[in-house]
Amino acid sequence: MAFQDPDGQAARPPRRRRRWPWIVGGIVAFFVVVGIIGAATDSGKKDDDAKPAPAGTVAAPSESAAASKPAPEVKPSAAVKPKPKAKPVAKVVLSESGSGVKSTAKFHVDGDWDLKYSYDCADFGMAGNFIVKEGGNPLGELYLNELGKGKSDVTHLHDGGTRFLEVNSTCSWKIDVIDVP
Repeated sequence: MAFQDPDGQAARPPRRRRRWPWIVGGIVAFFVVVGIIGAATDSGKKDDDAKPAPAGTVAAPSESAAASKPAPEVKPSAAVKPKPKAKPVAKVVLSESGSGVKSTAKFHVDGDWDLKYSYDCADFGMAGNFIVKEGGNPLGELYLNELGKGKSDVTHLHDGGTRFLEVNSTCSWKIDVIDVP
């Protein structure tokens, strides 16, 4: 049986208002307000609150961390200090001396290396030439080309690998190749 209005037409049943959009909107508004209040409280903290704890002490966990899980008990005597890593040590991988022309033995350097050198032309009686270049390649890298009565110095190089050197000098000389970690 259908409802009819006085004109004889079928009447629509009364329309119910939907409540769920209002409920969902209220919940969303609640969380937005809580988020705004929480953000305002966090930004209002002073810088003094963020200072690191002095060495040897254990910092207290924040309130939210304390609520989620208990903090483990740490005794000062049980604290373990990490061992400092040993610094890699530079090592001499080649040491040669002589006068005149000489090819060195092969040596290996991992990356950076130093070429420490000295030459002395006192026996020659005048200024002499001291040349050190990459061995085995006529167009190889020229590491040193000095002209003088003598000198001691270090050249820093950055191309590791296995190599040998060719030394050419009219003077007496000494070279050390140092693998720098």
